[in-house]
Formats: sequence, C-alpha cells, structure tokens
Amino acid sequence: MVVTFEGSSCTISPELKTGYHHRRTVDRALEGWAVTVSDGQVDRGTFLGKQIAEVLRREIVLGIIPSGTKLSQRQLCEKFGTSRMPVRDGLKLLSHEGLVTTDATQHSIVAPLSRADLLDAYLIEGTLTGLAAERASRNATDDDIAELQKLHEAMVESAAESDHQQMAELNWTFHRRINRLSRSRKLLSAIKTTSLDLPRDFLAEMPEWGPDSNVEHAKILKAMSKRRHADVGRLMREHIINSGNELVASLIARGTQLD
Repeated sequence: MVVTFEGSSCTISPELKTGYHHRRTVDRALEGWAVTVSDGQVDRGTFLGKQIAEVLRREIVLGIIPSGTKLSQRQLCEKFGTSRMPVRDGLKLLSHEGLVTTDATQHSIVAPLSRADLLDAYLIEGTLTGLAAERASRNATDDDIAELQKLHEAMVESAAESDHQQMAELNWTFHRRINRLSRSRKLLSAIKTTSLDLPRDFLAEMPEWGPDSNVEHAKILKAMSKRRHADVGRLMREHIINSGNELVASLIARGTQLD
C-alpha cells in the first residue's frame, strides 16, 4: 500500500495494514502526512516509529510477544519493511512506556508485564470514559441514542455469527461515538493519550468476552435512554474495569507470566 500526500508517497508495509489495523493505519497515515516540522518537511520517521510502536505494543500487551523476548532491530526492519531509524523511534517510545528495556549489551528486551500496571491502565481509562459517558448521556439526543442502539444490535449480531473482527470494529466505533458525544476536548485528549496502552481489537483476540461486553453495553444504553446520567457514567467505568480484569484473566489462562 502506498499513501500519497501532496505529490509524495509513503509505503505502508503489509505488517502495518493487516486486519484491524488496516483502516486505522490509513487514517493515521493521512494525519501523519499532515504534520510538518519547523522546516516545512514531513516528519516521516516519527510517523513510522509511532506505527511500529502501536503494532508492537498490542502484541506485547496481548502476550503475543512474551516478556524476555529480544527485539532485534534487523529483524524488525525486515518485518516492517523500514530502515533502522523508525524502528529505533518505535522502540524508544515503548521504552518510555516501560514495555521494553535494555540488557547489558544494549539490546532491546520485552519487559515483564505487570498485572498492577494493566489493571491501572484500565482503571484510568474507565475513570475518564465514565466521565465522558455521563457527559454524553446529558448531551445525547434521541437520534444519538438510536444510532448507538443500532451499533449495539450490530455487535450482538456479529457475536452470534462469530465475526469477532467485525465485533471489535463496531465496539471501537461504539465507544468512540460515546466519547465524542461528551463534547469535551480535555476529556477526549486525555482518553486518546491513555488509550494507547489498551489494545483496541481486544474482542477479536479474546472473543469469549464478547457476550458479557454486549450485556454491559445494553445496560449502559438502557440507563442513557432513561436519562439516568450518573448511572451511565458508573456503568461505563465498571465496563472498562471489567475489560481489564478479563484481559488479565485471559492472559493468565494462556500461560502469560505477569509480575
């Protein structure tokens, strides 16, 4: 895939355009090309580094790349089809987040996953999205609620058909729509920052959580339709925290070692 912006192009490797990440990668590619540095040139390296960090972050958090794994820059360059610079940028971002560390020979190593850190990430996300959901409930029109209900019904249908990828896409859209209905730039900015730690295709990787997730969505929508704004916020907060508990339980069941 090649994304073009104002006469220039950027090649997106197959690793960065597969499955769930395909649409979001294209969206962020266009955003990335729109960002310029002081000399007017596009900061291509930062863009690719962020994309590489996103893919690796997801695989680390979901236990696909186990703790203790050595991340060879050469192998990552081959995997993503890039030079060393964006790979280094991506690893540097993950190092700042505590997901990657270095050994005595300065090789990048996947750090041990911490149960407390994972649960804290979902606690913070739940607190912020709970506030956003309460605001959204106060702002939502009947048409807004009807739109959310349609998304929910589509998620239920996807779960019944075992279309886990579609379920994950709809889930992401459902939560994004509620967050935006809060109409709070501060909340949206904070949620965007904290959500980087959380895999958005969680339901695709761990579909056993899908039915419970749909039940909790139904409760949120019921409270919203009855204009019980505080209950909407509380239910959303509990929903996100429950997702974190489910992730930890699933990782342990799969044999992932957690500190």
